Amino acid sequence: MANRTDGPNLGRRSFLGGAATIGTGAALLGSGAPALAYEGPAPQVDFPEDPRAFGGGPAGTNTRAEIDLYDCEVEGSLPSDLDGAFYRVGPDPQYPKDPKWAGDIPFDGEGHVSMFRIKDGHVDYRTRYAKNQRWKAQHEARRSLFGMYRNHMTDDPSVEGLSRGTANTQLFVHHKKLLVFKEDSPPVAMDPLTLETTDDYYTFGGKLESQTHTAHPKIDPITGEYLSFGYEAGGFLSKDVNVFTADRDGNINWSVTVEAPYAGMMHDFAMTQRHVVLYLTNMAANLPQMEAGGVHFAYDSSLPCYMGVMRRGGDGKDIKWFTGPNMFCTHVMGAWSVGDKVISDWDGGEANQFPFFPQLHEPFDFKKSTGYIRRFTVDLSKKSNDTFQVETIYPEVTGVLSRQDDRFHTLPYRYGYLQGNGGWWMIDHGDKTTQLISVPDYRLSEMTFVPRQPDSDEGDGYLIGIGSSVKEAGRSDLILVDTKRVADGPIARIKMPFKVVGQVHGFWAGAQDIGAKA
Repeated sequence: MANRTDGPNLGRRSFLGGAATIGTGAALLGSGAPALAYEGPAPQVDFPEDPRAFGGGPAGTNTRAEIDLYDCEVEGSLPSDLDGAFYRVGPDPQYPKDPKWAGDIPFDGEGHVSMFRIKDGHVDYRTRYAKNQRWKAQHEARRSLFGMYRNHMTDDPSVEGLSRGTANTQLFVHHKKLLVFKEDSPPVAMDPLTLETTDDYYTFGGKLESQTHTAHPKIDPITGEYLSFGYEAGGFLSKDVNVFTADRDGNINWSVTVEAPYAGMMHDFAMTQRHVVLYLTNMAANLPQMEAGGVHFAYDSSLPCYMGVMRRGGDGKDIKWFTGPNMFCTHVMGAWSVGDKVISDWDGGEANQFPFFPQLHEPFDFKKSTGYIRRFTVDLSKKSNDTFQVETIYPEVTGVLSRQDDRFHTLPYRYGYLQGNGGWWMIDHGDKTTQLISVPDYRLSEMTFVPRQPDSDEGDGYLIGIGSSVKEAGRSDLILVDTKRVADGPIARIKMPFKVVGQVHGFWAGAQDIGAKA
């Protein structure tokens, strides 16, 4: 039986910004009881009070309300020419789970999207659920119909054949669509201005060859192409990984499927101008655990982590899987190719960073889970080489959810950003300096970089993200910091009258990208 951890909340959960911290002590394997179809009226809505139980927590943890707030209060001075939208998404359970699935992980709530539309110094706030197949079925039934995380064997029989995707992890604007992701399913497409769901199972005009899709696609700044992949692409427990690109209009123009060493979590990836980088962590799919009523993954420290590298635009036959020190890395800061070397920067720990998943061989190690910026280098010049090199850069910096100026995906980059325990780290790789941005009495969620102008120099702009007021029971501000005037603190705060819906990730898109009128 897998080990599990009981005890206090851990820092990894804190990035569900705006929502109360979710604990990690709930049982993860479930009772193993078969899922049963409900008969008669739906039960009353009654979320568990235990904050460690899925969907529970104190008042305000679950928002569930779709909100429109016209003309939010602004403190400070918003740039008058800032025109675009800051989008966020996170799990917001639509209904409480059946009590036998109370140990499900906090990432299994339905995706609730929020948007701050900024123009002419005014800010309008709107939220909508991503109304995918799962949401629609539960909405009609007035109850939860899906069991444990990525385990269809625990679902109510009435939803057989429907997508289990929650669309709760990240979102992205491309070809005038707001695409919302959960890595076990294709995206949900929404209107970027109204947040109305336009496609509950978006497959790029039927051309998507994968049954899954990453939460972290990229945009090629030179071609404007959409760069993406999906693992377990062939279906439940498959080792297939599908990598593809789509043109500016969303037409898939390259797609290849390769095989990973085993079925495991590949949360993010990197693509340079010449190469694709896939990283397989040793958070492996575990069928016996699922058959016992548990979640999809278990951490197996006996398995090696692999970095797969292949040529971009090829047939995939050249992919090579490299091994090295086991690093639990889940988010890319930046990546580029130089000669025969492929370099990628990730944040990650030396062991499992997700304490809510079972561990097969040892208890969760908080110290080893601490995230640092790890620089991976793969040398392709020697065919005999089968190892990657990794170094920890900026050892004074710890955190998770690394980001960059999104206009520099695939290219050598200078500026990176990281959410730390005390605020936002800003990394300057050019002069090798680091700076921590903090706001007194606020807990900061993941930030997103906003360019000052569409053609501004790299790193010239703003960091934007939610701050939760410690002194006001978590009431939210949207905080804007000028990267050229960090010492001045926030130049503007959008002061919300409540605690906004939580997030995992956020994304900024300019007015032109979202189809806004001038």
